Amino acid sequence: MQKPETGYLLIADITGYTRFLKDSELEHARGILEQLFSALLAKLRSPFTLSNIQGDAILAHAGASRVSDGKHVLDVVEGLYFAFAETLEHMIQNTTCACAACSNIRNLDLKLVVHHGAYIEQAIGGRKELGGPDVILIHRLMKNGIVAATGVRAYAAFTEAAAAATGLADFFADTVRHSEHTDEFGDVTLRVLNMRPAWEKHRSHRHVAIEAGDPQLFEEVAADLQMTPDRCWHYLTTPELRGKFVPNVVNFTRSGTDLGRPGVGTVDHCAHGDGSVLVFNIIEWRPHEQISYQLGLPMGGAIPMTIAVSPAPGGCHAVVRTGLPVGPNAIVQTLLRFICRRQAPKIRADWIDSFRKLADLAKLDLAQGHVAEHMPAHTAEAVKQAVDARL
Repeated sequence: MQKPETGYLLIADITGYTRFLKDSELEHARGILEQLFSALLAKLRSPFTLSNIQGDAILAHAGASRVSDGKHVLDVVEGLYFAFAETLEHMIQNTTCACAACSNIRNLDLKLVVHHGAYIEQAIGGRKELGGPDVILIHRLMKNGIVAATGVRAYAAFTEAAAAATGLADFFADTVRHSEHTDEFGDVTLRVLNMRPAWEKHRSHRHVAIEAGDPQLFEEVAADLQMTPDRCWHYLTTPELRGKFVPNVVNFTRSGTDLGRPGVGTVDHCAHGDGSVLVFNIIEWRPHEQISYQLGLPMGGAIPMTIAVSPAPGGCHAVVRTGLPVGPNAIVQTLLRFICRRQAPKIRADWIDSFRKLADLAKLDLAQGHVAEHMPAHTAEAVKQAVDARL
């Protein structure tokens, strides 16, 4: 018999869905909805696992043992909204069709509800379904008065249990509180995040990553690791874990976070045993996917670098690319590039060694059962079937 599991439950629901179908040509509506669901499912990654698509919403879960850091839950929530908003914006800007469906796209939006509690995964009619009182509760919370009470249409609502489980007390202390009454569970307090400002901030950030074809200080270093992208990201971006895979690290501190959440503008200080302190300024932050730094150099120079993580069979693919040093003027830049090129072989060798150590940590994770199940591929046919069932 399947044992109950404790963890996060997440529902992402397309608002305006029913009216959109009612007022739109079904053939055009089908294609629009398939694109939106595909965008959402493409971003629904470990530690979350898809349970099912329920009409105008997706239900997912993440067992507590699979969540390396509560911040990752908020990262996934924001990533889902960003994917939806980006896809919607792209369709609005690029459509030339005058049909009702294409005209009504702008009336769609996304709301998300997150809860933390117990649930059981059970086989019903050949499918796996989630069951338990907490599963019922999160579904009840989808019908709420948040929009009427706050005026926020695009939101992520965390129950107090979910907010507490993330460990981001300072972050959630700054959010709107909303009380929702349910017949079965009484009054439930929710922490409401307005997703539109987060989306505006996200899309305003420049894409500054070092790409494969860009000039680089040395050949990129890559590795396939037996850990999910979120777990790899956890090791790569958590200060207290840095010394586990980077040689000679004695201390690692971080400043400039947003109420405990790192991002663009955060500064990492990495102290080494030889007395040197490396300063990394984060200039691009795409959780579980990509982080770009500027590593400070003397004379006002810096080395741009990017670490990218992507899903791969059996785990993830990680790659580090290091750009050419930049300086405040041509003379300083030329000098820094000359010096750094002489050091490049050692820097590259250190990264190779770091990835070897990460591979060892991945094996240890597997032995201890800390790695999440790998997400199955969400095929276009599966999305089409789910949309057709709703239509």
